[in-house]
Amino acid sequence: MPTVTIAGITAQPKQRVYGTIPVTTMANGLDLAIPVHILNGAKEGPVLFMNALSHGDATTGFDCIRQTLDQVDLEKLSGTIVAVPCANPVGFEWDSRNTPVDCYNMNRSYPGNPKGWFTEQCAAAVASICKDVDCLIDWHGGGYGTAINYVLINRAEGELGKTIRELGFAYGLTYVYDGPPAGPAAAYAGTLTDYMISLGKPAIVAEVGTGMNLPVDIVATSVRGNFNVMKKLGMYPGELELPRDQYLCVERPLTRPKKGGMFYPMCGPEMLNKSVPKGTVIAKIVNPLTMEVVEEMLAPCDETVFLMIRGTMTKVHPGDYAYIMANKANAEHIVNE
Repeated sequence: MPTVTIAGITAQPKQRVYGTIPVTTMANGLDLAIPVHILNGAKEGPVLFMNALSHGDATTGFDCIRQTLDQVDLEKLSGTIVAVPCANPVGFEWDSRNTPVDCYNMNRSYPGNPKGWFTEQCAAAVASICKDVDCLIDWHGGGYGTAINYVLINRAEGELGKTIRELGFAYGLTYVYDGPPAGPAAAYAGTLTDYMISLGKPAIVAEVGTGMNLPVDIVATSVRGNFNVMKKLGMYPGELELPRDQYLCVERPLTRPKKGGMFYPMCGPEMLNKSVPKGTVIAKIVNPLTMEVVEEMLAPCDETVFLMIRGTMTKVHPGDYAYIMANKANAEHIVNE
């Protein structure tokens, strides 16, 4: 395995290296840099980029990366892992989806601009890694009171699209989605995965996150997914560990409350990745002043699967995330023998 240099950080064969990419000087005089971990294997192979916390409140991806790096045996690794576990340090500090300095959404700002707004400068530093890697896994996920667990893939033409689909299923979660976004496409432009795909390289989004206790360990399944992707790319030995049933979903309603108030789920954490029939009452919104129920939310699909769930009593704003659903009834069913 040769020595590698990525983003100005050099790693010898069978070496773990930590470095940073300088970004800017903050108004308080402190320097801001993006953290980068490089694991260089014993043998030559692809370069896999793992990124998390573009959104500062989506913290679960950080632990998915941390546990994966802890478990990698460099003697068995063919190729290189480049990991940015905290792409937006300021957003993370403030537990904020958007960066507090300029209120920009970092995952709508790629490939960034080194002379632009603060968030654009951070995005440019992260995006600079893409030219030196072969594949990307980017984590996003829920904050307090929510949980999410599925793989999001972007449709692409030809061999690239085929590779993205194969990697999405290789990750090994039950549900994969490759349909249109929840709103106008322009509102979802500027993602890191879009930028990577524009370079002709495969990328998948691990929509894995939790801000509440769950009856299943979705971090463990995500770590397994990372090793599955490495196995699929020929970076790590062993067979893929896949569930018997997987579904490619093409219909994904994002259900938002029209009115704010106190959110009472009728379907709790145990319903993540489970389904209910159309018309099932899944939540009620209660006015905090009058204590009256001002809205009931109903399952919208023939066979409504909860890809993302708000599973505890929480305050909710009008139009806030409540549920991301999928219609299992018209999904493509894949059976793994």
